Amino acid sequence: MTVRRILVGNLITNCYLLIFSDRVAVIDPGDCPEKILRLCGDLPVTDVLLTHGHLDHTAALGDLQDRFSPRVWMHKADEIYLNDDRLRAPASPSEPYWRYDYTATEFVSDGEKISLGDGTETITLQVLHTPGHTPGSVCYYQKDRGLLFSGDTLFKGTWGRTDFPLGDSAEMSRSLQKLFALPKDTAVYPGHGFSTKIGDEGRIMGELF
Repeated sequence: MTVRRILVGNLITNCYLLIFSDRVAVIDPGDCPEKILRLCGDLPVTDVLLTHGHLDHTAALGDLQDRFSPRVWMHKADEIYLNDDRLRAPASPSEPYWRYDYTATEFVSDGEKISLGDGTETITLQVLHTPGHTPGSVCYYQKDRGLLFSGDTLFKGTWGRTDFPLGDSAEMSRSLQKLFALPKDTAVYPGHGFSTKIGDEGRIMGELF
């Protein structure tokens, strides 16, 4: 399995492709479906994993569902974001081109393990429920490879906003402490910006929380 980061949408969201020999799993398809599909080549998208329900992380979901009917994973607490413009696009709720009502097929819970891949190459992602940015924000942790897909919970040098509808700064504080307890050499692949490591962020921000 290889990981490829691509930048999508006006807010320059990090979309991650987990590329296996015969399929692709997509984390946070925030926009630019044609770009995502082009980079998948001839491989089908079998799984889409959402870290949360904001539109800059889900806007290409409808196109992927139309094309492949993948499993779509998210936390149940964020399902309400998928079709509510006030929640899913709080900075621009009246944008006219959001034509899809989105759906999830699989609802994850804290600690749940998701198996992805084919018969010869399988990885397991552990779900870490990290509310704060949204009630259903999650991170996906790959222990063996030391990878964390952190969505909008943790960035390089900062953390996700809590001033949008249903955000909660106290929950964010608890979620960050949960992440800082991971091994220090864990590579963090955030929803925006550059990658980092848990140890670096814990050293910078740990005392604040």
